Order: sequence, then structure tokens, then C-alpha cells
Amino acid sequence: MARVDRPRESRPPASEARAERRARSMEEPLDVRLKAAEPYPLLEVRNPIHRTAYLVMLPEFPSAAPALCTCTDFARRDLGTCKHIEAGVRWLVARPDAKPPPTPHGSARPTGVWLEIDRREKELPPPARLTGRDLARPGEALFA
Repeated sequence: MARVDRPRESRPPASEARAERRARSMEEPLDVRLKAAEPYPLLEVRNPIHRTAYLVMLPEFPSAAPALCTCTDFARRDLGTCKHIEAGVRWLVARPDAKPPPTPHGSARPTGVWLEIDRREKELPPPARLTGRDLARPGEALFA
């Protein structure tokens, strides 16, 4: 059987692909929310139509060069951007004084199983002697 060479689908250049992500970030109804401002901006970008939500991390804002997103487009395409990053950067530039929502009083305190993990962690030997097996013991509380 003869091998048939099919023409490969050509991908647009990276600059065009980035421009497409930028355009999509402006066209789609993306809802951006600041989750944390320190040590770097952490945003949640939601798409109400697709019912998706992704985290965008901008460790060197206003530069988007080292940005990260939890979406599959960012993970697979190796462009260094996606529509969520583009929307997040644009949102932060437009709102330089944005503050994350206040944390409800007391909600950051560990409860239940996390208190048990903290208790078990305190029983461990000093850090110089810890092994991976030692660190697994406190986490077993999650599966008890």
C-alpha cells in the first residue's frame, strides 16, 4: 500500500495567534474578578456562556510575559498567552486601584480535618530529618 502524503495544516504565526486571543478576550463576555493582589495579582476569569472559570496569575504585572493560566489553551498552545490572560491584563490596567474582596472574619482559620493535619504535622521530627513518607502521615487525615 502506497503512503499518501497529506499536506499538513498550517498554523498561523505566533503573533497572529496572540492577536486572535486578544481579540477573543474583547469579544467574549468574560467576567474578571481579583482574588488576591499580593504577592502578585491572582484573577478568576469566568465565561458565563461556556460556564467555565480559570485562574490567571500575573507575577510581574504589568508585564504579561511570565503570566500563567489554568486553561487548556494556555497549556497546549505554547503561546505564552490566552484570552483569559489578555482579559485579565486589560481589566487590571483599567482598574489600577482594584482590591480583592475582603476575607470574611475567621474564614481563613483551619477547621475540621485541617486542624488534625496541623496537629499531626507538629508531631513530626525537625525539618532536617523529614522524608516524603514522614510528610505523607499528616495528609492521611484527608482519607480517614
